[in-house]
Amino acid sequence: MTACIIVGAGRGRRFKSKIPKTFYPFSGKPLLEYSIMKFSSCSVVDEIVVVVQKKFIKHKYVESWKKLFPKIKAVVAGGDCREKSVFNGFMNCSKDCDIVLVHDGARPFVSFRLIERVVKGVLKYGSCIPVYPVNGSVKIVKNKKLISTLFEKDLKIAQTPQGFRRDILEKVFSSNEQNLSSFPDEASMCETLGYGVYTVDGEPTNIKITTQEDLKIAHALLKITC
Repeated sequence: MTACIIVGAGRGRRFKSKIPKTFYPFSGKPLLEYSIMKFSSCSVVDEIVVVVQKKFIKHKYVESWKKLFPKIKAVVAGGDCREKSVFNGFMNCSKDCDIVLVHDGARPFVSFRLIERVVKGVLKYGSCIPVYPVNGSVKIVKNKKLISTLFEKDLKIAQTPQGFRRDILEKVFSSNEQNLSSFPDEASMCETLGYGVYTVDGEPTNIKITTQEDLKIAHALLKITC
C-alpha cells in the first residue's frame, strides 16, 4: 500500500498573506485542496495524511475535506520546521503502507503520470524523487552581493512528491530526530545516511506557489492543465 503525506503547515512568509498560502483561495478552492483532489483520485495512492498548522485543524475546510475525500486517514498538526511536520504526518500513516510519498501542498499541478513515475521508482530503488533541469546559472548572493556562481549541466531542481520505502524513512527520522530543522527535505536526510536516492523526470508545470507573483503563473497553468 502507498500513503501520501501532503504538507501544508508552513507559514509562507514570502507569500505575504495573513492566510496561510495553502488555505489561500485559488480559483474557488483553497490551494491545498488541489493536491488533495489529485492524490485522492490517483489509483496508486491508498491513503492520505494532511499536515496543517495546529490552529487550522478544526477549520471548516478541513472538516469538509474529511467528508469529501475518503482516502484521508488523518489531519495532523505540523511542527516548527518542514521535517518535523513530515515526521508528524509519517507517524500517522498506516503500518500497512510500505511506500510513503511526501508532497508539498503548495504544488497544485502534480500529475498522475508524475505520481506513478515516483512510485515505480520507489519500487525499483527504495528512494525516488522528481527533478527538473536548471536553466542557466545559479548565483549565491549575500547582502545583494554576488558570492559565487554555479554553472553545471547536472544541476537539477527537486520537486515533489518524494517517495521512499517505509523502512528507509523510519531509519532516517530515527537517526536525525534531534536535528530535523537542518534538512530541506527527506532526500537530503537519506543522503547523510548513505542511502542512494534515484531520480525521475519532473515536470515544468509542477510549480511551487511561493509568492503572490506565482499565483499569476498558476492561473495561466490552470487553464492548460484543468
